[in-house]
Amino acid sequence: MVSLAPDAGFVKADRGQIHQVLMNLVVNAREAMPGGGTLSIVTGNALYGEPPSGHLLLEVRDTGIGMDHRTRQHVFDPFFTTKPSGKGTGLGMATVFGVVS
Repeated sequence: MVSLAPDAGFVKADRGQIHQVLMNLVVNAREAMPGGGTLSIVTGNALYGEPPSGHLLLEVRDTGIGMDHRTRQHVFDPFFTTKPSGKGTGLGMATVFGVVS
C-alpha cells in the first residue's frame, strides 16, 4: 500500500540517496515476510517540538516477523546481518542510517 500525502512539504535531498534508502527498507521488509504480507509506504507532514517545526514523514512498515532484541541492538551496525554467510553484506541498514542521520 502506498499513501502519499498530497499536501506533504518538500525536502532537499539527493534523489539517488533517497532511492537507496527506500530500496534498502523495502528489500528488508520483503525478506521479513517470506510467506507474504503487507508493505506500506506513507508520506506526510509531521510536527515535532515546541513550538512545532515542520518535518516530513517517510514511513516504511511491514507485517513481517519482527526483530529480536539482539537484532534491534545491532540493526544499524555496518556489516551486521542476519543472513547466512555469503548472503548479503550487512550494509543495507547502515546505509539507511548514514543517509538519514
